[in-house]
Amino acid sequence: MKLGLLACLWAFPALLASGSALAASARDGLACLERVDLACAEDARDQAVARAPRDAETEELNALTLFHEGRYDQAAAIVVELRENGGLPDSLKKAPIEATAAAAAGFVEADGDGVRVRYAPGVDLVLRDEAIHALEASRRVVDGLLGGGPSRDILLDIFPDGRRFIAASGLSSDAVQTTGVIALSKWNRLLLTSPHALARGYAWKDTIAHEYIHLVVAWRTQDHCPVWLQEGLAKYLEGYWRGDRTGTLGAHQQSLLAHALRDDSFVPFKKFQYSMAYLDSGEEAALAFAQVSTMVHFLVQKQGVAVLPGLLDAVGDGQTAQQAVANAAGFDDFDQFTAAWRTWVAALPLVQDTLAALPVLLDKPGGDFADDPLLAARPDLARFARIGDLLREAGRNQAALIEYDKASDPEGPASPLLLVRRAVCYQALDKLDLALSSAQQATNMYPEFTLAQTTLARVHEARGETRPAMAAWVAAHDLNPFDPAVEAALVRGYTALGDARQAAVHRRYGRILATGGAIDPDSQADSDIPPPADVVPGQGKP
Repeated sequence: MKLGLLACLWAFPALLASGSALAASARDGLACLERVDLACAEDARDQAVARAPRDAETEELNALTLFHEGRYDQAAAIVVELRENGGLPDSLKKAPIEATAAAAAGFVEADGDGVRVRYAPGVDLVLRDEAIHALEASRRVVDGLLGGGPSRDILLDIFPDGRRFIAASGLSSDAVQTTGVIALSKWNRLLLTSPHALARGYAWKDTIAHEYIHLVVAWRTQDHCPVWLQEGLAKYLEGYWRGDRTGTLGAHQQSLLAHALRDDSFVPFKKFQYSMAYLDSGEEAALAFAQVSTMVHFLVQKQGVAVLPGLLDAVGDGQTAQQAVANAAGFDDFDQFTAAWRTWVAALPLVQDTLAALPVLLDKPGGDFADDPLLAARPDLARFARIGDLLREAGRNQAALIEYDKASDPEGPASPLLLVRRAVCYQALDKLDLALSSAQQATNMYPEFTLAQTTLARVHEARGETRPAMAAWVAAHDLNPFDPAVEAALVRGYTALGDARQAAVHRRYGRILATGGAIDPDSQADSDIPPPADVVPGQGKP
C-alpha cells in the first residue's frame, strides 16, 4: 500500500540492526510500511511509542502497524480516538481499519509453522487444516524460488462471505463483481473469500499460494514491482506449492490468448498498471492474466526458474520491470522480448474453442443457470435447457438430449451445464462412453465447474473406475469442500482403497458440515487426524 511518504531512509534498517544511537522516528516506521517491511515498522513503532506515545505521527504509525499486524480492534480504537479529537490523518482515513475490524469480528485463529489462519466459526472450520497446509507449503516453495520471504508469521484472514471480504478489501463492490476479485495480498497479509461464498466454490488453495507470491514479490522488491509482473509471477507459480511445475493455463485463458493472437487484441499494459481489479470485465482480466503469466513462462523456459531472484533484485534496485525482464531473458529491450514471446505463444497448442469465464456470484445462490457462462446470458436458450431438465427429471432422457441440443449456440461459448446434462442423460441411457466423453469435455474446458467434476466422478464409478473417480471427487472437494455428498464419496473411496488416514479426514469434514462446525475441537477426531496429503487431481493420485 502506498502511503505517499518519501522512502529515502535507506540506512534505517541497518541502524536498527546495529543498535545505533540514532533512534527511529515514527516517520521512519511509516517509510518501512511503504516498503512492505513490517518488521522494520514494528521496531520503529515500538521505539516511537516508548519515547512519545501521544505524538500524532506516532499514533498514526501505531494504528497502521497494528492494522498490518491484523490487530484490527486496537487499530480501530486509535482511529476512533483520533477522529473524536479532530486529528485523523489521510492514511488512516484511506485504510479500511474499522470496516476490517467489523468484518473480522469473532474470527477464530489457528497457527501453523510460520503461518496464522483466521476464519469465522461454523462450517468454515472445514477449511482450517488445508488452509494452513497450503500456506505452509507455499512459504517453503515460494521462498526458495524467489530468493527468500519475510521471516515473520504470515497472516491469512478467510472471510465467510463476499460482503465481509469487500468491506475488508477497500475495493468497491462493483470492482469486485466486475472482475471477480475474491482474494488480495495487501497490508502485509492475505485476505481470502471463503469458497462457501460461491455456490460452485473455486480453486481457493491455489489462490492462497497466488496471494502469498504477491506478498513475497512486494517484500523482495520494496513494493517496486508493477502489477503486471506481480500477476505474471503469481499466476505462473501458483501451482508450484502442490508440485505442478507446468505453469499451464486453463482452457479459458488459452482460448482468450488464441483469439487475441488472431485479432491482435491483447490488453495494453498501461490498462492494468496499477490493478487488475479495475479492468472492464472478467474476460479482459482473464486475458491480461494469460498474457503476463505466459511472459513469465517464456522467461523461465528460456533461462530456468533460477533467474527469478535476480529479476526481483533488479526491480528492487530501481530497474524498470520491462528492462529487467528483457535482460533476464537475454534480450536488449522489452520490445524484442515481447516480439519473441508472441512468436513463442503462437506456437503453443492453445485451445481454439470459444469459452467464457465462469460467473463469479458472491453471496448469491447459483440456482437455475446463473453459473453457466452461456445460459446465464441467453434466456432464449435457457428456455430449452429448462424443458430438457423437466424431461430428464421425468426419465425421458432421449427427449431431453434433443432439447439440450436446441439450447446450444455454435457461435457462443460452450456451456458446461449442457455438457454435464448430456453426460447424465447418456449415463441413464447406459451409454457410458458418451457420458464419459461429455463429462471429460466439461472438466477439460471448465475445470472449476464443480458439477462437472462430480458428474465425471459418478460416470467413472458407473464404469467401475475407482481411481479416476477418486481423482474427480478430490478435484470437486478442492473447489467446494462444503458438499456432504462429496465428502461421503471420498470416505467410501478412500476406505475401498485401504487409505484409513484420508477416509478419517473426510469423515471429519462430513461431521463438521453436518453439525455446522459445532464439534468438539479437543475430540479424538479433531486433535489426532493429520492434515490431508497433497493430491494433484488427474496426476496419478490417489
